[in-house]
Amino acid sequence: MLPMRNHLALLLATLMHAMALTPTSMLTPPAQRLAAGSTTHFGDRSDGRLTDAFLKCFQGHFDNHGQVVADRAAGLEPREGGGHEHIHCHVRRLALSPSPSSQPPAEAFLLASYYFDGKPECVFRERLYSLHEVSSDVQFGRCVQMRIFQLRESMETELRAAAGTVDALQWSSADVADSLHIPGADVFWRRRGDRFEGKMRTESVLVHSARQGMPIVVRDDVTLWHDALWVNDRGYDTEGNYLYGNVRNVPYQMDRVPDDHWTAR
Repeated sequence: MLPMRNHLALLLATLMHAMALTPTSMLTPPAQRLAAGSTTHFGDRSDGRLTDAFLKCFQGHFDNHGQVVADRAAGLEPREGGGHEHIHCHVRRLALSPSPSSQPPAEAFLLASYYFDGKPECVFRERLYSLHEVSSDVQFGRCVQMRIFQLRESMETELRAAAGTVDALQWSSADVADSLHIPGADVFWRRRGDRFEGKMRTESVLVHSARQGMPIVVRDDVTLWHDALWVNDRGYDTEGNYLYGNVRNVPYQMDRVPDDHWTAR
């Protein structure tokens, strides 16, 4: 039998090795991470540009494969089964010059592509975001306002032909025309310690879904860290029937992954 000190050392080493191999989303329950301390990784200077700090966190690849593995191990299947689909989010900055008359004046433009199962060809949503820092919003105080735009059909076609390479396309002010803006769906990001928390003005918003082919009620809460993006996006028909999202109200917990990750092909 091992001496007690050696036994404890071996047990600790084994536990630390297992934790190193375990996906972040399997280690940190939502409530525990949200209630964690406020050690910040991107600075908390009130005199710095909030948009810069937000952009530093938001660009890149995010994926919830670890959460999916944990769901299946717990017997949770997607949708009505209480689990999550495997979702990947790729956010990149666009070289787009805003119109001088744009209101509010945008400071940066981003394209976000969401796809299933680590397969970029399985895109289910693509949105263009414009960012504008607000010093004292009446509802959210100091925040980053993110306006959300649908893509023009021609740009979607060109983007697919270019295999998602945004620099191969000519983006212009036409891509952020008022007719493409999704009304009522703007997200306002506030810094909260080590994270940004995003909310809409209202608890839900009624939008027309091209994918569903009908008006739907959308509820959306998002949280961003330097190493993770959690999205609690839920959709219902106007009668309150479930359409998409997690039925247990558990966010899609996407960890940041490198550009050469197998899901970021």
